[in-house]
Amino acid sequence: MVMEELPIVKADVIHYDVLIATPAFSFVPEYVTSLVATTRMLNEKGISYHMLHKSGSFIPSTREQVASDSYGHDWSTNEIAGGKYSYNKIFWIDSDIEWEPDDFMRIYDSEMDVVSGVYMTHPNGTVAVNLTDPEGRPTKVNKSDFLLRWDPVEVGGVGFGFVAMKQGVFENMKRPWFKIREVEWDDVDFSVNMGEDYSWCEGAKDAGFKIWVDPTVKVKHHKETIYVVE
Repeated sequence: MVMEELPIVKADVIHYDVLIATPAFSFVPEYVTSLVATTRMLNEKGISYHMLHKSGSFIPSTREQVASDSYGHDWSTNEIAGGKYSYNKIFWIDSDIEWEPDDFMRIYDSEMDVVSGVYMTHPNGTVAVNLTDPEGRPTKVNKSDFLLRWDPVEVGGVGFGFVAMKQGVFENMKRPWFKIREVEWDDVDFSVNMGEDYSWCEGAKDAGFKIWVDPTVKVKHHKETIYVVE
């Protein structure tokens, strides 16, 4: 009989199969509907989950607070939630994303260390995925680039709208996990600021992890009606 390998859990640590992380002070209705359907499915499958949520206006700091599960910044540890929880995956979902429970499960069940779904960031079809050019610079990707793909694609970076990573990724990265990076290249005379999500991907790659996109998981990105958390 093959024994299932179970995570090693400290006596004072709570284990959840998945941590669902959302930084936001407002939510589109579609997010709420998707989350309710997904948690219902997780309950039916016996998959334990816990929500990590913090609100704030400066997204790099808010993501750091969500990951720390604290409004403070304790730099003495690089464990998610300060080590209060063990988990199989931490799944980041932005508050303006709509998805199906099957989308969630496909990402959750992936064996890859870091894997994202596909969603548009602009009506012109640009998606939250960066490839890299020969100079190592991020290049824009159009949704049509993924329409005929079925296998996971290794990429340079992804947005954090619908992405999951295994336990051990954050824990092997340097703090702060989320920050704005100023990037310069030799062949241009200006620098650019890299957002906190793509900057996180650079940190993950520096720690030896690869970033993947599952092109079969396509979720919707809304920026209209919102619910505000009072």
